[in-house]
Amino acid sequence: MAEEFKSIIESSYDNAENNAVFWAYTKDYIFGMVPANPDGSRWTEISYTFEDPDDPLVKTERDAELSFQFLLEEVSKGISFYVEDLNVNNIKDFAKSIESKPGPEKINALISELINNSTAYSANLPIIKDKAGLQTLKDKL
Repeated sequence: MAEEFKSIIESSYDNAENNAVFWAYTKDYIFGMVPANPDGSRWTEISYTFEDPDDPLVKTERDAELSFQFLLEEVSKGISFYVEDLNVNNIKDFAKSIESKPGPEKINALISELINNSTAYSANLPIIKDKAGLQTLKDKL
């Protein structure tokens, strides 16, 4: 399962020419939201849970709008459990400011905001900011 996950990590930027890629990690799991196609209309949510030896890898493909909602929930409820200074209110405010955009634009805007302005939300947001950072994820396996 770890080899399959490494392959997913390595190919996660394949559809990133016009789309952002989101990876976050905690002591318990790695979470990703990766574009499933070049136009960003479909996204794959990926989670790898370290303490689940039977089925650590879960992948779910959804449309961009639903993927945006799942990403927002993961950041505001999942990752916030591990990051003490995560300013969830600022994240929700940003999400409200883009709510009228179409799904692909919305999810790309949220991911770009978290990557490019991460310190506005946390001093230590555990995310991968670019393709060069993917080794951090592989090292956790």
